[in-house]
Amino acid sequence: MAVRTHFPDAGCPRYFEALDQALQDEPPPFGTAEYGLIYRSLSVEPRWMGISLITNAEREGDGSRRLWSLAACSVDPRHQRLLKRHACDESRHSLIYLSLLDLAFPGAVSPEFRAELRQLSPGFTMRRELFPVPGSPYAKVPTIDDFLQMNIAEIRTTVHHALQRPALAAHCPPENQDKITRLHDALLTDELSHIAYTALLVEEIGRDADPGRFAALFRRRLHDFNTITTEELGGDVFDCSVACCARRPTCRAKAGDPEPVLHQIGIGRS
Repeated sequence: MAVRTHFPDAGCPRYFEALDQALQDEPPPFGTAEYGLIYRSLSVEPRWMGISLITNAEREGDGSRRLWSLAACSVDPRHQRLLKRHACDESRHSLIYLSLLDLAFPGAVSPEFRAELRQLSPGFTMRRELFPVPGSPYAKVPTIDDFLQMNIAEIRTTVHHALQRPALAAHCPPENQDKITRLHDALLTDELSHIAYTALLVEEIGRDADPGRFAALFRRRLHDFNTITTEELGGDVFDCSVACCARRPTCRAKAGDPEPVLHQIGIGRS
């Protein structure tokens, strides 16, 4: 749906063929009904839901910095522009998740801590000049592997978004429901756009790749994400933090990332 909406004439046959085969060989846990049931059982707890929103904000801010570094090092002007837009989107998403926290749990976070949380977003904009983030392992020319991992990650994030929407609505005061819906709509629009452009780039770059190796790479990266997802579920986590990712060699995160900013928030247990 994402590809058809944003690039109706693209088709992307090699991408879809490799995706379909990878889904058959490595069926993702985040595509099962059981996954949704586990999420719903956890999300009824206000504290878990609040911390999940903070983790989302942290993850989006960190992803924005990685994309910014990739964009700064890209040698293709079109790829650079798409990556920069993606980085700005995720920088904004970090703040949106904090707004969702404010709307769903009014007054739960102290003003001091709320100001600290705002630093999770790097504040990137399209007007800002690109630069590699100091010390970032993503300060490199992006490859098809990078776009493929982004694509799978955005698909999983969209699944999480679909699960989060009704769960968060159950916690939100009635007077804030419309605002939360508008923010969720904005997030979903961006996620579908990210799925579409990364699929298109994987298709374009993959045209010159060996079909067997191309399919094997897709399968291997989906396997990696499935492993991460299964491990997260063991800890009742759906969006891992930066420090959590750093402990896994298969994760997008790399060792040396800063510790996550996850403090106590004023949401009691129900």
